[in-house]
Amino acid sequence: MLQGRTPLLLAAVFGVLAALVAFFAVKQRTDQISEAWVPTKVMAAARNLAAGDTLTKENLAVIEVPRSLVTESVITVQDVNKGTPVFGRKLAIDIKRGDMLLYQHIHTKTGDQHLADAVQKKGRAVSIRVSPESSVHHWVEPGDHVDVLGIFTDPQTRDQAAVTMLQNVIVLATGRIGGQTNVRLLNENERAYNTVTLHVLPEAAEMLVLAQDLGTLYLSLRNSEDNEIADMPDGRTTAKTLLTGERSKQISRTQSKIFKVEIIRGRRSELQTVP
Repeated sequence: MLQGRTPLLLAAVFGVLAALVAFFAVKQRTDQISEAWVPTKVMAAARNLAAGDTLTKENLAVIEVPRSLVTESVITVQDVNKGTPVFGRKLAIDIKRGDMLLYQHIHTKTGDQHLADAVQKKGRAVSIRVSPESSVHHWVEPGDHVDVLGIFTDPQTRDQAAVTMLQNVIVLATGRIGGQTNVRLLNENERAYNTVTLHVLPEAAEMLVLAQDLGTLYLSLRNSEDNEIADMPDGRTTAKTLLTGERSKQISRTQSKIFKVEIIRGRRSELQTVP
């Protein structure tokens, strides 16, 4: 009797499994459709706007649209709350009432910003050539603080030497990108650069211009809160410095007392010095 019922039991089991698979597939699709129609608040034109108009709280409105219509190009209320610059910026093209505001609609200020306005009195802006290797693989950005290092050939010994020329220098621009440029509106090629503009005194500008013709310059990136000017008692690093190894040991001991690593245990994290 049991053998005769086996095919029926198997058919019932497979039927239930098929029903469950169909149910979860339909539920997943329903959830996806529901999520796509969740209303999302975005910025839009409150009236017809022309290229050159300044965006304000009066001529912009908040509307709700399905999430499926919100691409990465759309400026959402959440983007504005996170600090995306909108108000006070000028439109690059005409938009109609009710149109969602896109990043491409906002003028980048790349072309009309005046770098001279960022140069303080008695200061100078000077550009140096950089490569990915000499600019921390292009992680250097406007507003960063850097040290300028140079590699030169000693005219007497003909040996190469590395020297820290300047410390805690402010970066004004990378290529044509300044502090007011809306980087989010630029593509990857427009963000690339092969020069960095630094804010220095006239005497330092002379040093940099001569140094980049005599040797190779590198930028080392600082923490934004690190403004300390370090004493460099040895003055420079040569091949002899590397071969003796004495400075390497001293640097390792000093770094172990300064640098900290984050240790994560479960939900807790703490900073510990490197042993």
